[in-house]
Amino acid sequence: MFAAGANVNLRFYDFFAGAGLATLGLSRSWRCVWANDIAAPKAAVYTANFGNGHFTLGDVAQVAAHQLPIPAEMAWASFPCQDLSLAGWRKGLAAERSGVFWAFWRIMHELAVRRERPPIIVIENVAGLLYGDSFTGLCEAIASLGMQFGALVIDAKRFVPQSRPRVFLVAVDDMINCSALSADQPVLTWTPGALVRAQEQLPGDVKARWRWWRLPVPKPAHGSVGDVIEDAPALVDWHTHQQTQALLDMMSDTNRKKIEKALRLRKRQVGFLYKRIRQGRQRAEVRFDGISGCLRTPQGGSSRQTVVIIENGKIRTRLLSPREAARLMGVPDSFKLPAKYNDAYKAMGDGVVVPVVSWLSEYLLRPIAELLTCPRESEGADAVPTGDLSCYRASTERRATQWLTSQRQKSAPLQQS
Repeated sequence: MFAAGANVNLRFYDFFAGAGLATLGLSRSWRCVWANDIAAPKAAVYTANFGNGHFTLGDVAQVAAHQLPIPAEMAWASFPCQDLSLAGWRKGLAAERSGVFWAFWRIMHELAVRRERPPIIVIENVAGLLYGDSFTGLCEAIASLGMQFGALVIDAKRFVPQSRPRVFLVAVDDMINCSALSADQPVLTWTPGALVRAQEQLPGDVKARWRWWRLPVPKPAHGSVGDVIEDAPALVDWHTHQQTQALLDMMSDTNRKKIEKALRLRKRQVGFLYKRIRQGRQRAEVRFDGISGCLRTPQGGSSRQTVVIIENGKIRTRLLSPREAARLMGVPDSFKLPAKYNDAYKAMGDGVVVPVVSWLSEYLLRPIAELLTCPRESEGADAVPTGDLSCYRASTERRATQWLTSQRQKSAPLQQS
């Protein structure tokens, strides 16, 4: 059973918790006091590893703010990307929405009205969030809660042998002075062009709340992909010669040459193969660069990764095992996985990379939490110690209501048109 580190007094909510990889990554400094997911198989993984004392299974749209334990310093949300249009935001700011993000936002707004909104909110999603008007709608929604915010794009390949870029939007109560943790210019490592363009498109009043977070860049330490591969994997079988040959026959000349090059090398080569549609035809593509592609679940037609091992002139292929998928997510072998292949693979493919979350926590989230002291009423007043969130609660309702009113006034012409 996994538990938070010793003397951990920072509390958080884990929305859309899945198998609990965010909870695992935060466990050194944070204690999860409430977690939720709608998928029973993922809930089973979470409770098997963290217990069921703080887990709620069900639709987040059915959760009311008063059901959450108070207080908490942070709310974490790794929500599915859906229903985040700018037009929808301005036309129905206070209306109930079908998208799961809006259910989360509604809870945060209710907490703000109750003066109980956590002073830190973290939202994690795929890099595609940065394209179109979804990101603007998201930032407006967070701004309406009385928060300053910024985003980073972190690729997991800096921590594990898997390429997995994800957007992490970190929002902090307006009353917290975060100048020591932000910069005038973005840190290039965490700021691809798509993020810069998305930030530039924000409305002026929203952009005024933007912060370029300063997160140090780790030294490359993702290890060898060969260390991930099991000699005797569970729940998967090696392909037959015919199945392997069928995959090779699906390759283009470019990918066949990669296989031929690996065959000429004397040492063991570990690669990953993916099925892709190219020019209307299914192709098999392979890589031997020591990095796996982004783990994906089979939903939506995505191809599961195939392991390719070339050694002593022989080519062997099979599906990636659940334990190997877990290792690519930075999950320790002591973590309990489901007995069924699809349940285990999906639990990992839908998760966040544990060392990425730990790095973000160590160098940004925990330092922000250490700033949770109320502003001084006068030069001689003492700050309220960390853990007393009363000053933030006293102002969140007013600020959230003011912003909500202004956005309704802004959206009135749109609603009438």
